[in-house]
Amino acid sequence: MGTATTGDGAADGPCGSIDLADADPTRLVVSGELDISVTQDVLHELPLWADVEQIDLTGTTFLDSSGMRLLVQVARLVAPRRVRVVGASGQPLHALSIFGADHVVDVVPVQERPTGT
Repeated sequence: MGTATTGDGAADGPCGSIDLADADPTRLVVSGELDISVTQDVLHELPLWADVEQIDLTGTTFLDSSGMRLLVQVARLVAPRRVRVVGASGQPLHALSIFGADHVVDVVPVQERPTGT
């Protein structure tokens, strides 16, 4: 099943979504799985993301190489500015590390909250 692109800067796949934040067009919000089913049809939306400064992966549960490719494409689009990727944890954070994402974007992982305070 392919990605349904809305044409308004958002794409929804069967297991994930990529949306420009309504109140902040500099923030791209990713939720669910960022894999080929979500990214395959969204590359033509890149021009709408020229002002992106931050990619929020807080709600992202899975990131594969096609998701990383999309992050790199956004980073190239906005260069020489660097995109901040925030909120990654678990598998997406591990994947960002394996892919060496910190060479093209600034990765800001979820801050662990102290327990028992």
